[in-house]
Amino acid sequence: MSDSAPGPGLPDALLVDLGNVLVQLHIGRFVRRLQRRTGETGPPRDPLFAEQAYHRFARGELGPREFHAAVEQRLGLTWPYEDFVAAWTDVFEENGASVAAVRRMRSHRPVYLLSNTDTLHWEAIRRRWDWTGGFSGLHLSFEVGIEKPDPRFYRTFLERYGLRAAGCLFVDDTAENVEAARQTGLRAVRQVDDGTLARTVAELLDGR
Repeated sequence: MSDSAPGPGLPDALLVDLGNVLVQLHIGRFVRRLQRRTGETGPPRDPLFAEQAYHRFARGELGPREFHAAVEQRLGLTWPYEDFVAAWTDVFEENGASVAAVRRMRSHRPVYLLSNTDTLHWEAIRRRWDWTGGFSGLHLSFEVGIEKPDPRFYRTFLERYGLRAAGCLFVDDTAENVEAARQTGLRAVRQVDDGTLARTVAELLDGR
């Protein structure tokens, strides 16, 4: 199967990622606020998304205030908590084509959300967009304690919702996550541009 081909037949369920699939992620917004706080103009000294503390936060091992404290300590700065949260969560824009595709697919098959995310990001997205309440189920890293591409992420999802791997189609923007899903037995498509999910759903439902 190619990265962008959904394969034959309508799946039993559609599984979708969040960041860079349903919402576009603009980390530069956070970086600019961080630069204003530090007075630096170049790239951050320590990319936060590669930091061990972030992955612990995304697995629910750290709470929001613990993560905030870890960021302050790592970067050697003082950042009021509410200001940090505002910067941390102001990084998303809706991908309207993907959201419309999910709404359309819901009329035919259950749709599940599978995401590596943290509690601050998820709560900000949930408050902003009401479509977050329409999924048949959620499997979020900070709740289950596992991040993609760990195969356990996919296996625990399938066990949790009683689904067959071969009956599910998964859409994610990261090659490693797509490959891990396939190794677990799922059909999987990589989101290579803003329209991938919309085209995938159109192909499944309209045969085009």
